[in-house]
This record gives sequence, C-alpha cells and structure tokens, in this order.
Amino acid sequence: MEDIYRKNEQEANEFVSGAIRVLLIFAFIFAIFCWIGIFSIYNYMVNGFLLTSLIPLVLPTILVNLLHINGKWLKYCLILCVVLVTGVAYVIFTFQAVIIFVIPSILATFYLNKKVMLFTGVVSILNIVISHLITGFHLFEPWIEPFIGLKSILLYGALPRLLQYLCCIALLYILSIRYSKFLESFYSVIKEDHNQKIKRSEVCFDNSEFDSVTKLLTEREKDVFEFMVKGYTNTQIAKQLYLSIGTVKNYVSSIYDKIGERDRTALILKYSSYYHTYDSSHI
Repeated sequence: MEDIYRKNEQEANEFVSGAIRVLLIFAFIFAIFCWIGIFSIYNYMVNGFLLTSLIPLVLPTILVNLLHINGKWLKYCLILCVVLVTGVAYVIFTFQAVIIFVIPSILATFYLNKKVMLFTGVVSILNIVISHLITGFHLFEPWIEPFIGLKSILLYGALPRLLQYLCCIALLYILSIRYSKFLESFYSVIKEDHNQKIKRSEVCFDNSEFDSVTKLLTEREKDVFEFMVKGYTNTQIAKQLYLSIGTVKNYVSSIYDKIGERDRTALILKYSSYYHTYDSSHI
C-alpha cells in the first residue's frame, strides 16, 4: 500500500496544483467584486494582494504541470505557497480572511501523509502568529479589525484563532488517518483474496479474467495499462514510454472504454498484484 501511495504522490501533486489554480480564480473573482464596488475595499489593497499572491499561486502550475518536476520536496513547496498566500490575505484583509488559514491543511489531507500534515500544521501556526504580529504594528483595515494594538491582537485575535485552527487540523488529521486505514484494510482484503486464488491454482494459475481484459487491448495499450495498474500517473507513464501526455490520456480513455471500468484505483487494487507476482521482467 505504501508503494501505491508513493507512486501516486505525483498525482496528488497534480490535484493540489489544480486546487491552487481554483484559489487563483477565486482571488480574481474577489478582486472583480471589489473593483465594481460590491465589496468596499480600497483598490490598492486588492491590487497589492493580487500582485503579492500571483507568484505563489502560479508557481505550482509551472513546477507540476509545465516542468513536470517530481521530487519529495515538491509537496512541501506547494503547501508553503498556499500558506504564504493565506498569510498575505490576513495581513491585508484581517478579520474578513480568517477562515482561509485552514485551506493549506485541507489540501495537505490529499497526500494521506502524517509528515505532510505535521509540516502543514507547524508552518500554519507560525503563519498565524507572524500575520497577527504584523497587523499588531500596521492595520490596512483598522475599521474592520475588532482588536487594536499588539497585545490585544495577539491575546484576543491570534490566540483564539490558533485554538480554532488546532481544532480543525486535529479533525483533519483524524480524517486522514481514518481514510488511510480504510484504504489499507480494503487493499489487504483484495490482496489476500488474490493470494488465496494463487495458492489454490498453484502452477496452473487461472488468469482467464486477466487475459480476457488484456486481449481487448492493443500492444501499446497493454504497456500503458501495465503502468496504470502499477500506480503510475499519466505524466509518469508519458515519461516511461516517451509519449506526450495527450497521447497517454487518449490511450487511458480507450482502455477505460474497452474494459468498462473508469475507476483507476479499482484497477490498481485488482490487477497490480498480477504484475508483481507473475511478470518476471518487473521483478
């Protein structure tokens, strides 16, 4: 199961990168509302927020989708980009933007990784404290922030928000652990069932179901299918087979149509053990 998590980390990076693009879209929607007068916020504040947030909100797309970088550090970089934007948003809009502190932690849950959750929690706590320290010396919107002065902002602003955040991330952490255990249990059941079939058939393994599936595929689709069920993302498959991502997506779509199953995780759970056990070229 850990092997599947590791191989699908790039897919999680792509998902988080897409979610960050959604945040960018919402930032522009918010700015438009301000520009046309729906929200009473000075344009220089809105423009400053957009300019400051543009790089951290665009950088994930450049790293993940354009440069196709895949490193262990990448997920932490993506989280830091979002944390930075939430800090900037609070410094400028203060009380109106308090809920966004939890967004990085929500994105971190998609990795199902305790270290990522811990990292996000630590940097978010620092982000909340630093943001409130800055507003303690300068407020862009003193008419909206209910607390004035460094002591009041830290005591009545930062402290309650830290407690609220800790409550949220604790619940998200529990959710992440529960979901991970569920997937591990589900995978173990599938794997145990598969191993039992192997023991019953011994040398004369009945792989008729697998053969019936692969017979529907062309040779190139078989190559793509193999990497799919071994947990590779479309981007990783493209690199392995020296194909464009668009071509891989076309192959994947064709495979789904022929097999009649569009759930990639289900295919991984069902067929990955076959390659690990019977295909000696992948040992």
